[in-house]
Amino acid sequence: MMSRAGDTSIAADVAPRRRVVVDVILLLTRNGRILLRERANTGYGDGAYEPPSGELAGRETIVETAIRVASAAGIAIGGDNVSLAHVMHDVSGGGRIAFFLSVSGWTGQPASPDVCWFPVGDLPTNMLDRARVALRNYADGMRFSTYPAFVPAGTGGTNGLHAVNGSSDSINGVFGAGESHGANGVSETKGRASRNGSPARRIQACGSRVLG
Repeated sequence: MMSRAGDTSIAADVAPRRRVVVDVILLLTRNGRILLRERANTGYGDGAYEPPSGELAGRETIVETAIRVASAAGIAIGGDNVSLAHVMHDVSGGGRIAFFLSVSGWTGQPASPDVCWFPVGDLPTNMLDRARVALRNYADGMRFSTYPAFVPAGTGGTNGLHAVNGSSDSINGVFGAGESHGANGVSETKGRASRNGSPARRIQACGSRVLG
């Protein structure tokens, strides 16, 4: 691109800015269970489970996105109810930054058929792999991780970032043991029934949606 100032031509060689998608993911836990939703109609990982999530939109703040995501799940939260739990940099595709937020309290009960409560020690194996890895890392006390795991050249370890991608168990087995991931980042291990599974297995997976 050339611009002209009087008789002087100025060449402008400006590299395009890289745009990174920002995800906001809610960690809602109660009585040893965590709320997960089944992905659908996204073109990526459909049928797999992950915590309620949404992309940062327009001029939204992260907290505003969290409130919107919670509302879509059928619950109401305020800005004082969320705190930063974990940050994951997903470099497996075009680049994403995921902010995992712990939710300390809410009103209402999830009513969507897409959301279910699961024991934190018995997560569905057909879970989005990056979400499973992030939950395990969070349980291990990590505040930041890279997906896939970042290993500095010439080292045998992970420079404090731990091996992720299903290669390590979490503290006391919380969030389950690791599995390998297949197409669309979904665990290859046979998991719980998805939306297209049998009604009996679906009911078994989501039979404890409302907790006291």
